[in-house]
Parts: sequence; structure tokens; C-alpha cells
Amino acid sequence: MYQQLHALPQAEQIELLTRHLVSINSVNGTTGEIDLADELVKILQSFPIFQQHPDWVWTQSLPHDQLNRKNVFALLKKPGCCRTIIYHSHFDTVGIEDFGSLEASAFDPTALEKYFASYQADHEVQADAQSGDWLFGRGALDMKSGDAVNLANLLYFSEHPAELAGNLLFMGNCVEENDHSGVIAGLSELHRLQIEQGLKYVTAINTDFNSPKYAGDNNKYVYYGAAGKMLTCCYIKGIETHVGNTYSGIDSTLIASQINLLLNNNPKFVERIPNEEVLPSACLQLRDQKDFYNVQTAKVTEMYFNTFTYQRPAADTLRLFKNAIEKAGQQLLKKLAERQQKFFSALGMPAVAENKQLFVYTLVEYLAYLERQGLNSAALVAEFAQQADQFDRRQVGFKLIDFLDQHLNDNHAKVVLFIAPPFCPHNSVKKTTTVYQQLLKVLEESQNQAEIKLKEFFPYLSDSSYLAIDETSEELSRLQANFPLAEQIYPLPFAQMRKLAIPAIDIGVYGKGAHTWKERVYKPYSFNILPTLIRKFSQQVWQATKE
Repeated sequence: MYQQLHALPQAEQIELLTRHLVSINSVNGTTGEIDLADELVKILQSFPIFQQHPDWVWTQSLPHDQLNRKNVFALLKKPGCCRTIIYHSHFDTVGIEDFGSLEASAFDPTALEKYFASYQADHEVQADAQSGDWLFGRGALDMKSGDAVNLANLLYFSEHPAELAGNLLFMGNCVEENDHSGVIAGLSELHRLQIEQGLKYVTAINTDFNSPKYAGDNNKYVYYGAAGKMLTCCYIKGIETHVGNTYSGIDSTLIASQINLLLNNNPKFVERIPNEEVLPSACLQLRDQKDFYNVQTAKVTEMYFNTFTYQRPAADTLRLFKNAIEKAGQQLLKKLAERQQKFFSALGMPAVAENKQLFVYTLVEYLAYLERQGLNSAALVAEFAQQADQFDRRQVGFKLIDFLDQHLNDNHAKVVLFIAPPFCPHNSVKKTTTVYQQLLKVLEESQNQAEIKLKEFFPYLSDSSYLAIDETSEELSRLQANFPLAEQIYPLPFAQMRKLAIPAIDIGVYGKGAHTWKERVYKPYSFNILPTLIRKFSQQVWQATKE
């Protein structure tokens, strides 16, 4: 690959690399992730510096991964220097089902550009395709162009050693698009390098994408923090009944609907952070647990929400939701009672004294309730844990509570809230630090090249979440207490994150339509301005940081 790259201007290098990487199918959960990792290694090994030092390029296999996926590392060393900057990015992508009849062209930027140039159903995407300034394809924006920028800057510094004022570590991660297993495994490698090679991590730069926030928004965004994410789960048990006697029970799907209306896209529950894009919770699954058709109302319904966290501890958000659901549940019972009385009244039947109840618990509270009912909750959880590995990580908590409730058999309608994988911690760089001050300086110097705005929290999910952690040990303890079998199904090295404490910045590629079939990256900024911006920031951080 170096032979194709070395004579090109850097913008053309990045475009060539992006097109090449996009052409390789690396959809999350497939062996394509391995193919892409192998290709990254080949590209890196073609660079003259790594031919001289082949041991500076290596891979790290993910432990216990059924596909044997791996992370890719390359270390460009500055002799006698400890200061190290990490350039990191992920190389897996979401699927291609959304391309429909164009699925065969999902990894072909040229074919997609030609198609969209005559696509009259969306004039914006058509104009972009006709301009020649946009590169299309699955992963073009999220985030193989980001991989390409990192590779090109690594090559640049290897060929301009006088400008290399510290060590540069390239980290390419697999498995970002669902469980972030790649970067989580990568933490141990970062720790190993820190110990064995004496590296001092001064900052980590992620090139994950940014996009317009509203119609006509031409700003490019840089972030000095990463939003967190919790998967907020609700196990909902109603009181089943025959549809011919529906008022005698409580339909679990009706409870779920009430919760969905309460939490889904409701800005009432978002954190208030001035000038930041703070996103509401969104429902990712709502499903009753009936396996086949019958005329019984659904006894159990499961649902979970993507909930972003920024500064508020995850355990506090769970408590906030619990209190709100408790109140909404009482309103639902009141409404059901009113409907029942209207129904009976219309039939000339006497009024019925209504005593239905709906109990709402966090997992910790539910386990305590089991103990009060004479059950050994710890022993039951341990019994279930032996079969937990047969379920998807998202399902383990639901299956556990169902298992516990069968032993309890109290015939009470209830909602049990808990947390499931993935969990992403939130973190941000303090404004008093050298990293923040140098970032501010570089952005001020670059305003004549692009309209760049500095924001605190990267608004999407990011591997940067795992490089540092802002929540206290006590806050994490409360979180883990409501995260069933966390150590077994999704062990997170919180102590390692806290010890590494790497200031994480996102200076990413710019484009539109991530995770859609219209995904595209804007070349003039992403391939021209961005790589220079990253290099300037890197140089200033190296120079401003003491050994």
C-alpha cells in the first residue's frame, strides 16, 4: 500500500485509504472484522518505518471471542521520550440491510456516487453526489475515513521525524458498534505498554464522526468529553386474564405502553447542561413474552431504553426513572378503574371495589423483597448464573428476574428496573488541564479554515468512554448492584480505567447519514483540514507536557 501512497498529497492518500477500507466488508459480528484487522496490519507493515521495526506493529486477540477478533496496534517511537498520544478509531460497521436493492454496492463508493447523482427522491443527497465533494459507502463516515486519517498522520510523522515530539500509538478497535469489547480489551494492552515501555499517555484523539445538528448547520464539532450510556431495562409482569374478562387482570403491555409514553424521547428527564446537546432516552425494544397465539393477555413484557449519561451518575438516573414509573403506574391504575366502572355502569352492573396494585422496584429493592418473603435471593441468583451464558447479554437480567419471580409466585403486578450491557461511562477533560488549553489554542488558530465549535460531550456512543471514568467508586457500586451478573456477563475494568485516566478528545471526520444507506463523508474538511488540525494539536500537547 505504501507504494500507492507515498507520492500522493495527503488528502489523496486519505481518500485512497478510505475507499480501500470501505471496500472491505467489516460488518460487526462477522469475520469481516478479522479481514479488516489483517488489512490494517498489511498497510502498516508496508510503511518504511515499520519495515525497519516490524515489532512496532502487532495485534491483540479479544479474550473468549468466538470469532477470534482482534485489535490492531502500531507504536511510532520518539527515542528517549515517554510522552505518548493515542490515535484511536474503530473499524467495524453496522449492517447493510438498509441498502435494499443496492446492497451489492454498499462497499462501492464509486457506484453509490453514480447512483445518488441521479437520485431525485432526495435533492440534498443528489446535490452532494453531483458535487464530487462527498464519498459514499457503508463505513465511509462511521468510521473508516477516521481510520484513514489516523493511518495517514502516522505515516506523515514517520516521514517527518523532526516534527515528532513524542510517541504516537495507533489503536484500531473491533466490536465498537454493539458491546465495545474491542476497546475494553485494549485497556489491558494500554496498561501493559505503560508498564513495560514506560509510556505516559497525555491524550487520546478519536476521529469518530460529527454531523450537522440542524438544517443549514455548517459547523464542524470537536469534543473534549464522551457521553455515557446505560441500557435501562424494565421487566414488567402483569396479571394475566382471559380476554372475555379483561378487567379482572392487568395487561403487562398496557403497563409497558405507559412507561414508553413516560420515558421515550421525554426531555423532562434529561440532564440540564448549558450549551450541550443532551439527548433523551429512546426505546430500543418492547416485546411481550407470548410464544404463540392464544386469548390470554400477556403476563410478561420486556423493554429497554438507550439512556445517555453526562454528569449525573447512572444509579441516580435509575432512581429517577423508578420514582417516575411508580407515579405513572398509580395514574394507570386509576384510569383502569375509571374505565372499568364506566363499562359496568353501561351494562347496569354494580360498582366494584377496586384494589389492584402495581409494585415498582429497582433490582436491589426486588432482591430485598425476596428476602422478606423468606427466599434466599443470593442462592437463587447463583443457581441461575450457571445457565446465564446460554442467553444474549441483554436477556440475562430478564431471564434472571423471571426465574426469581417463578420461585416467588406472588401474583403481584410489578416492574423491576435494572441495567444491562453495554454500559459506557461518561468522562470529560477538565478545563484547567494542558490538554484543554492547547485544544482551545489550536481551534482558535484554525477558525479561518473552518467553522469549528468546541463542545463538551460527544453526542453519540464512543470508545472514548472507556479511557477514563468520572463516576466515583460509591456511584459505581450502586450501579453494579442493579446490574445483574455484571462480573460474569460484562466485566468492566473500572479500576484500570481510573488508573489510566487518559484525557480523551474527539476531533473527527465530518459527514452526513451515519448508519443509513446515504452515509457519506465530506472530503474537503475530513481529508484536508482535519489531519493538519490533529497534527498541530498533537505537537502542541507534546511540547506543553513535561516528561
